[in-house]
Amino acid sequence: MTYEYENQRPVDINGFPFTYDVKSFRDYAYMQNEDSHSDGAAISRLLALHHLAFPAKAARVRMVYLPTPDHRTELMIIYAEAVAENSSVPFKSAKDEGVLLNDAAPQAASELLASALAGLTLRKM
Repeated sequence: MTYEYENQRPVDINGFPFTYDVKSFRDYAYMQNEDSHSDGAAISRLLALHHLAFPAKAARVRMVYLPTPDHRTELMIIYAEAVAENSSVPFKSAKDEGVLLNDAAPQAASELLASALAGLTLRKM
């Protein structure tokens, strides 16, 4: 198996060539728990142990680094924010794959990427 990501854009993070996408979700919490064996569901359970939960309306940046030419290894960083009810960020129905904000709302996508990168430092060990 190899990792491949569609609709990704390039971003350099401290010399590491990442790709990223930005999406909005009407019900991010539901999406995380759709598959009880997913990473999102595991994080939901961990949050619940601390009386926390994913927000419903949210936007997230998914940044991916594929360090080997065969794309069999990945480093993924996911940054998400709750979206206010009165936000102009577009959403689809509750059980969707999200709205690709890179195309639908480029300004919102740019702002979320900037928030995700603020203070983020990566270095080779």
